[in-house]
Amino acid sequence: MSKEKIFNYDTLSDYRKATITTVHSQLAEGLTLNKAPSDSGLFNQDTPEPRYQYIPARNEKTIKRKNAYISFGADRPSTISSGYGKFGAQRANRIDIVVGRMSSLLSANDKKPLKPGTQIDNDFASDAARIYISQLTDIDKNFGLAGGMIGSVIGRSAIGIKADGIRIIGREGIKIVTGKGEGFGDLGPDGELNSRGGDIKQPAPPIELIAGNSTGEKVVWGGMFNPVEHYEFLQPVLLGKNTRDAFLELSGVIDESWAALYTFVKQQCRFNSAVGKAMIMKGPPKVVATALVGALATQANLMLKIKSKNPLYHSRINKAFWENNYLQPWGYHFICSRNVYTT
Repeated sequence: MSKEKIFNYDTLSDYRKATITTVHSQLAEGLTLNKAPSDSGLFNQDTPEPRYQYIPARNEKTIKRKNAYISFGADRPSTISSGYGKFGAQRANRIDIVVGRMSSLLSANDKKPLKPGTQIDNDFASDAARIYISQLTDIDKNFGLAGGMIGSVIGRSAIGIKADGIRIIGREGIKIVTGKGEGFGDLGPDGELNSRGGDIKQPAPPIELIAGNSTGEKVVWGGMFNPVEHYEFLQPVLLGKNTRDAFLELSGVIDESWAALYTFVKQQCRFNSAVGKAMIMKGPPKVVATALVGALATQANLMLKIKSKNPLYHSRINKAFWENNYLQPWGYHFICSRNVYTT
């Protein structure tokens, strides 16, 4: 990770560079310092920063302190000709809390920050950190998010939070909940509605955890005989208890198959032993041995049918039920979540 300066005079205009009092300049002049200069930024004195000119819309009210803003107005993800505000839409109010406008926008040639005094708009890609609250917006489009299984929100209320790092801390727990709230019967037979007064169709809208903002199909090397393998990147998470039960039940099916195979080997060994004894016998007793082998063969066939063939058939049926119950979407113990997806 490269080291970055937390204070850089190169970001300031030449005029401001000449007028700012620094500790180094005072020490160079032989002055005694009893306190930090008021415009040095040290010990939370006023910090000199590059100044940009945010272009406000006519319907905006903005509270500003240096490069920190709270803006009230209509939906406006970018310029004054963006969002639902450009259409004059009703019920499209927004609160935009943003710090560090154009923080990451650098010159393509000299890698220096944006020139001080430049006029700027909202920029969801280059602004340092933002909480965007809108009554009517296309939140996924504005932040450049993958649609995923849910799809993109279009023309709905939304909150977007973006920064280099986001932490949500709950000392006694965190809930991420989708769907209607409980106990709102006074809203009518349909209960809670969406922000536009429409019914919430899905009883349990999905939760998606998308790492890397990518949900497309992936192509990997599948091996010598299947060189190209395609798989979905966004997949449902596994349900812990159902997955545990699936492995336990599969273990039982394997045990049944093992027991049937063991019985087969055991009976076959007895039969092979009897045949071997009959082959080494000579003379009249050979007739008796042949009868003995026949009796043992009949017994072995009966035991194989009861102890091996029938259990193996039973295990095959159990395995089919196992697949349907745990591995198919219609199974009552389907191990994949129907509501939570992740990459």
